Amino acid sequence: MRISAQTTTAPGADGASRSGGRLRVGYVPLIDSAPLVIAQTHGFFERAGLEVELVREVGWASVREKIRLGELDGAQAPASMVFELSEGLGVLPEACFTGLVTAHHGNALVLSMELWELGVRDAHSLARVVRAHRGKRRFIFAGVLNYSSQNYLMRRWLLSGGLRPEQDVDLAMVPPPQVRRCLEAGHLDGFCVAEPWGSAVIAAGLGWSPDLSADFDPGHPEKVFLVTDEFHRRRPSDHMALLTALLAAARFCEEPRNRRGVAQVLAQPGFLDLPEEILRPALVGPYPMGCERERPGDDVIRFAGEGINAPTEEKARWVLEEIARHGLSRGMAPLSTAAIAARFRMDVFEEAAAMVRFLPPPPATAEPVSVPPAEGPNPFS
Repeated sequence: MRISAQTTTAPGADGASRSGGRLRVGYVPLIDSAPLVIAQTHGFFERAGLEVELVREVGWASVREKIRLGELDGAQAPASMVFELSEGLGVLPEACFTGLVTAHHGNALVLSMELWELGVRDAHSLARVVRAHRGKRRFIFAGVLNYSSQNYLMRRWLLSGGLRPEQDVDLAMVPPPQVRRCLEAGHLDGFCVAEPWGSAVIAAGLGWSPDLSADFDPGHPEKVFLVTDEFHRRRPSDHMALLTALLAAARFCEEPRNRRGVAQVLAQPGFLDLPEEILRPALVGPYPMGCERERPGDDVIRFAGEGINAPTEEKARWVLEEIARHGLSRGMAPLSTAAIAARFRMDVFEEAAAMVRFLPPPPATAEPVSVPPAEGPNPFS
């Protein structure tokens, strides 16, 4: 179902939501949630005629179940969740889709200081250390969720050095806030995690990074904005307004001049509730790689530009190929191009991209958002 921009109506004088009242939107407190947080704090949702309640969730399983049960109207989610839910991969199925990619990159591979002292510098030297300790100890690494880029990237990085997960080394799933404690206690030898948890561990002197996901797999999709098919059928105008506000907020977050302010907002209680200096490396740079090394921070995480927000077939196929590569398909049949297009909705994205230029301008106290000049009828008037 293609929703025309002309179907969107302006908010009422009382500021109420367009068609069905307040919207509950979920997120997990990570740096890549910035577009949702900024859309709320900088008035992008309000200017799109929406009343939104941001709901901070403890983890992705909570997001998935609340989307499935209708307790959330939409949420930022790992790109894989679109297929995990729609195809019922280990969960009860619920048809859903994305019309917006909210972030690329944003993950760090982090290894223990012990491994550095043993001479590990990359995946190949890690393989030598693992072979030298065979029969003496097992090394254990972690992702954060089976259907996540962190799991895929951790596995692929190990494989790039000739190490087979679950055979040569063990692999566990550990929630992001717990990876530091597990590494410090010696329960993990390394992990792949979304920011800010990687740079936080490195800044504490507990680990170092051989690779960021921006370097190991440049351009990989990370998070999307997810809704069910049923929500889109019931509230299409609200959904389009959500995407429009989030796209404008993502462009705001991408601007280098805005990133220090984004870190200040995310640091506040109620959002990430972490020291600003922990959030700044991934947003502003430089990014500490550990062991007296660093890299620029300009592409550690990307929110917009260069086709980043488009839910293309190529990005969908990246997700599907990773699911298949790591034995997570659970018998799922290959999806046709049409079936993929129904889950990664370029038509919906293009509608939102056409509408974003019509958002009312931000207040004078906010940084301006760069959007193309408006042409044609204004769907927000």
